[in-house]
Amino acid sequence: MKYTAPNRLLLVAAALLACACDSGGDTLVALPDTAAADTILDTGNLDTGGPDTTKDAADTSGKPDTSTTCPGAPGCVCLADKDCPGSACLATEAGRRCAGPCLQGNSCQTGYLCQAVTASDAKTYKLCVRRFVKLCDPCTQSLTCKTLTEPTSHCVSVGNDKGASGYFCASECTTVSDCPDGYLCASTGMADGSAPSNHCIPSDGKCVCSKLAQEDNLKTNCYVTAKDAQGGVIGVCNGARVCSKEGLQSCTAPTPTPEACNGKDDDCDGKTDETWDCDDKDACTDDKCGGSAGCQHLGVGKKCDDGQFCTGDSCDPKLGCQHTALTTPCDDGDACTGDDVCGNNKCSGSKLDCDDKNSCTTDSCDKKTGCSHVANTLACDDGDACSLDDVCANSACKGPTKKACDDGNGCTSDGCDLAKGCTTADADGTACNDGDACTSSDACGGGKCAGSAVNCDDSKACTLDSCDKTSGCVHKSDEGAACEDGNACTIGDTCKNSVCLPGAPTNCDDDNQCTGDTCDKKTGLCANTNLADLSPCDDGSICTQVDVCTAGQCGGTSITCDDKNPCTEDFCDAKTGCGSKVLTGTACDDKQECTGDGTCKNGLCSSGTALSDGTPCSGGNKSCTAGKCL
Repeated sequence: MKYTAPNRLLLVAAALLACACDSGGDTLVALPDTAAADTILDTGNLDTGGPDTTKDAADTSGKPDTSTTCPGAPGCVCLADKDCPGSACLATEAGRRCAGPCLQGNSCQTGYLCQAVTASDAKTYKLCVRRFVKLCDPCTQSLTCKTLTEPTSHCVSVGNDKGASGYFCASECTTVSDCPDGYLCASTGMADGSAPSNHCIPSDGKCVCSKLAQEDNLKTNCYVTAKDAQGGVIGVCNGARVCSKEGLQSCTAPTPTPEACNGKDDDCDGKTDETWDCDDKDACTDDKCGGSAGCQHLGVGKKCDDGQFCTGDSCDPKLGCQHTALTTPCDDGDACTGDDVCGNNKCSGSKLDCDDKNSCTTDSCDKKTGCSHVANTLACDDGDACSLDDVCANSACKGPTKKACDDGNGCTSDGCDLAKGCTTADADGTACNDGDACTSSDACGGGKCAGSAVNCDDSKACTLDSCDKTSGCVHKSDEGAACEDGNACTIGDTCKNSVCLPGAPTNCDDDNQCTGDTCDKKTGLCANTNLADLSPCDDGSICTQVDVCTAGQCGGTSITCDDKNPCTEDFCDAKTGCGSKVLTGTACDDKQECTGDGTCKNGLCSSGTALSDGTPCSGGNKSCTAGKCL
């Protein structure tokens, strides 16, 4: 059955009161039954949500006897639970009222729910609680919308305006039958930004303030948006709507307007005067917005000083600050340079050579003090080949240890030369014993004792042939040894389990993007065939674009480097890109109507010679006078 809102007071639980159950450890206090209640309270037309009861027989007025019912009885105005003996003070749309008991088998009137409520006296009472009491109350978060009867209420937008008019409490629903009259069950946006879901919202999309909402001065956030003539958003201003005695107030947010130079945040973006243009078209003034003082235009003055000793500084009303390059001697402030002179607007000099040719000093240069040579303790070479452990000490190189030149070889004669170091002379022909059973006729030769080796080769590429000094020849699988697999296009063939495995393929890459590279397995020769014309490639030059292959060569279309300055010669470098060279002495157009062609100087076009006075010029009856059109 769809819920129909009654005309009498709506009683509900406060949003954060805890719910107690019949079977818990709480003390459940039974309120007076119907008959007993009649002798204590004439409920009259005070709707407490409980069952209808018989009026007191002595009461003929049809209205409650407030002298005996209020304060404290169901339906009476209250501020806290202590004002409602044996009950609880619950929020209602009409204000806070003492709640009525659940009588006659825990039943309540239509639109009420019987709930266990724990009052401030720590006792639990079964009371009739009105549903939907916070419906349409202004809110900023869903927690304030939840009640004992509507725990799934949320703070949502109700006007299909994405919260511009504010957010209000609404109960979740499945169909329209879950909502009161005058409400729809529709999907709506949440104040916390979570996914939209179905809630009971007013059919006309408008909420009004309940009496309780007015008493509590409930409020919600809102905003105002404005657009310009082209439909672009000017800004969004935030504000609030409050429930006052006069009802739900309008949004306090101002209407956004385009930013002006007035010291105010007109478009509500948190910035002031940020888009205002105060340019007076004079390059020699510093234009800025002075807030409430309006636009200000200050002379550039010292601001044209670029702080460079090698430029002459001035200001032109049209061109702004001008800095002319100088070529005079200067001081770059660096003690590590000499012969400083101005060039390209900078002061620079030749770097000093601080190398004292001594390996036992660490040479450096400080920009303030110049060259320095600090003794180090690095390893060095003292020029004596017969010394060891040469090291720097007190800016000199010394070797404290002499080399031991005895090589322990009976087939050499050992010595030491200051220039060459240890020397050995072969004792060739001297009989010796190399201790190897795999040789015979041992004798010294070339400083070594050796005899004729036994031939242990079994002619197998992937076996390791050796001779044991005791037992003779040994043949083992030569794992990892180099071999030849019969394919001329592999390199580094190796043995594994006595089999020759192919190695890495031959690299036939000729480093040409426009050729296809192959290898002949029989000859091992590489072949490099041109790719199809127009195949994409990169010629390595940033001065070309759309590079493609043509007849095996990569190339592209040259880019344009024109900087539109008649006083520069433009060029393109393959690595650095576009550049220009300043021209001097070349004729140019100075853009003045009453002068002839100008002349290039340091990349700028100087004014030409003034035309004869009286020469006609643009602007009606004007003519040239002293080089100007007047």
